[in-house]
Amino acid sequence: MPSVLAIAPDTPPSLEGKSLLGEGFSLQVCAQPSRVLAEGGSRAFDLLVLVGLPVDDQQRIVLELQRHRHWRLVPVLYVIPPSAVGVAVPGCYRPEMDGLVHGALGSPLVERRIRAMAREGTAVAELVVAGPFEFDPLRSQLRLRDHEVTLTEREAEIVAILLGHANRTVSAEEIIERGWGTAADVRHVQILRRHVSNIRRKLDETPARRSLRTVRSSGYRFDTRVAG
Repeated sequence: MPSVLAIAPDTPPSLEGKSLLGEGFSLQVCAQPSRVLAEGGSRAFDLLVLVGLPVDDQQRIVLELQRHRHWRLVPVLYVIPPSAVGVAVPGCYRPEMDGLVHGALGSPLVERRIRAMAREGTAVAELVVAGPFEFDPLRSQLRLRDHEVTLTEREAEIVAILLGHANRTVSAEEIIERGWGTAADVRHVQILRRHVSNIRRKLDETPARRSLRTVRSSGYRFDTRVAG
């Protein structure tokens, strides 16, 4: 069941902590950002909704929560009061995953955006972190400092397995069997080689250009120590 946390300073005390979207959907409302920040690492949600907050407060809350790895995967919906003139977008806004909407919490428009943005499974997803690398399994993105590489589904499966065994050699057979759920025959080994070649091309313009290595007759290794 998708779970949503809304921070709305003007929420009446009688509504705090209650689920407002009905059966099959959990929307918890909190009026005190400080309470959310104090408990930020203890629970994950599928969506964070910030209602009617000044842009500086939005930025502070999001950056503080994103100190916890699981919060970096959570999309944010910024709800702007209908009377607001123009939109001030915080520097932490991510156009590929976050959203902006004019309205009030509880309005049909805002409720539709909440339902559309909350994804089943985000709350239990975790970044794969190895050395300076972060892999986002929801968006299939590999990050190294200021660099982001977007991967296909198959490429993402390969990178996730190799980063999970960073600086160690993983056999082609293990990658195919674990990542694709099939036997490692000659055809699949050839397909794996093509995917590895494509990943290398994507890494070529980043400091990770030498990180993905072929270990002859053994498999592949993602070396996190060679990123310059």
